[in-house]
Amino acid sequence: MAGDETVYKQSEWKKSKSRKPRKEHALWHVGYNKDRATEIPSGRLPDKNVKARKSLEHQNASVPRTLVLRKQVDPETAKYFSEIANLFEGAEVDSEERSVICGNALEETQGKELELATDYILSHTLQTLLEGCDVDHLCGFLQSCAKEFPFISMDRSGSHVAETAFRSLAVHLQDKETFSQIDETLTKICQVIAINPVNVMCSRYGSHVLRSLLCLCKGVAFDSSEEFHVTKSSTILAKRLNLRASQSGGNISPHLQQGFLDLLKFLVAEILKYSREDMETLKVDQYSSLVLQACFHDPLLRFLLFLQTALKLLAGEDQELLHVIPILLGCHEKDTVEGNFIEITDVQSIVALLKDTAYSHLMEVILEVAPEILYNEILTKVFRNSLFEISSQHCGSFVVQALVSYARSQGQMELIWEELGPKFKDLLGIGRSGVIASLIAASQRLHTHGHQCCQALAAAVCSGNESPSCIVPRILSLESYFCCHDKSNWIWAKDDKMHVLGCLILQTVFRYPNELIHQYVTSITSMEADHVLEAAKDPGGGRVIEAFLSSGASAKLKRKLIVK
Repeated sequence: MAGDETVYKQSEWKKSKSRKPRKEHALWHVGYNKDRATEIPSGRLPDKNVKARKSLEHQNASVPRTLVLRKQVDPETAKYFSEIANLFEGAEVDSEERSVICGNALEETQGKELELATDYILSHTLQTLLEGCDVDHLCGFLQSCAKEFPFISMDRSGSHVAETAFRSLAVHLQDKETFSQIDETLTKICQVIAINPVNVMCSRYGSHVLRSLLCLCKGVAFDSSEEFHVTKSSTILAKRLNLRASQSGGNISPHLQQGFLDLLKFLVAEILKYSREDMETLKVDQYSSLVLQACFHDPLLRFLLFLQTALKLLAGEDQELLHVIPILLGCHEKDTVEGNFIEITDVQSIVALLKDTAYSHLMEVILEVAPEILYNEILTKVFRNSLFEISSQHCGSFVVQALVSYARSQGQMELIWEELGPKFKDLLGIGRSGVIASLIAASQRLHTHGHQCCQALAAAVCSGNESPSCIVPRILSLESYFCCHDKSNWIWAKDDKMHVLGCLILQTVFRYPNELIHQYVTSITSMEADHVLEAAKDPGGGRVIEAFLSSGASAKLKRKLIVK
């Protein structure tokens, strides 16, 4: 949404049906994942990375080397399903008849699910059948192909089939009579995936299927499940700046249907257990060879995206989170006691990870869902006395924004303010306006440090011997102002682009009580008419004017601006 907001791509996977045919080998290996099959040249890894490579070799060696032959669909079966597809396309079929046809056709898939689901053409027909059948045939199909479900999920066409099956199951969750049947079906699939989850989790296509499975187990409606995959940065920013109704503490109840919480906990626990050794392998070591980083970048990203989804879905399950989060932070395995989840020896490695884009996103989610006792320990042990240093880093600044936004108490805000309050000018000067915006929004939410925030922001853009009339124009044009070498002679040029976060900061400021914002009211009402017009024509500037007109300023001062 803003210049210093970073968005990373979820993946290249799309739901479009215009999928191109692929040329792939027909053999599938248990424990083999094409995305992670890049060879690491021997002799090019430093000694300290040998352990990481051996971790992968150990995992793959521990998985049975069963070969699964993905046969071509036989001509008779292909003809049958082509006729089914033509029937649905060429004639109107009522819903009752359609359900019967779909059920009968799915019975013909038994023993051939893998071939049909991974066939470029026939997979579309299979999706249509799964959308139109009753719950008995739907569960029957999934239970029949449960052993091959990981292979289906990791296939380009098969992943669409798996997602369609989950969407159809979600529809039937509203019927209490089908609950036990769906529970049995999902349990069988989860047990198969739990045998070797890392390959599915790091697969380009399987990672989406696995995250959707977690959402289904939680009972998250599929029309809102995208929120638990990867949330857009603009949505995150709006939430943190109080511009959107907050879902404090990860409360997602408005989206819930009946779910399978025990199954969700089981799957996450099993995934963490089997992937524990690979956690170190998948971490981005700032000093490792470029070869190792290149080999593991995409699997790492998918791995971390999955973890973000899992954490969001576990929000509110404090006991689970108190077990899971220390593992994700790389803390040594131990029996944690209250107030001692993170050892001092773990802190340095955690701080080092904040420099990486993928792990900084994971830490943001950790801070969002962490129980208060764990959040407090992360604040005092990891961030305290290093807040400005971390804020100065590109990725670290986003983590600090999250830390501030999810502060639970005035006491925690006091600790943060001690370090960042005197640094407003420095933060704005190095382009970390997002940290300032988060501080101001958090002070409003927690009803503390409001006066200090307003004073510090004004002092950052206006020296003591200058008129306060310059405050609002300079915040509206933050980038232009701070890039100017002679700031005392800075002039608002007509073609200057208004700074998105500067506009958001001012919107937040004008929500403070009137007695705290006299300088800002004086400044905006002192603007020249041409500048008021330019602000009104700009999307962000227009929002600032709206915020002022909705503030506690007097009607006389509001009319003064309106006349301009």
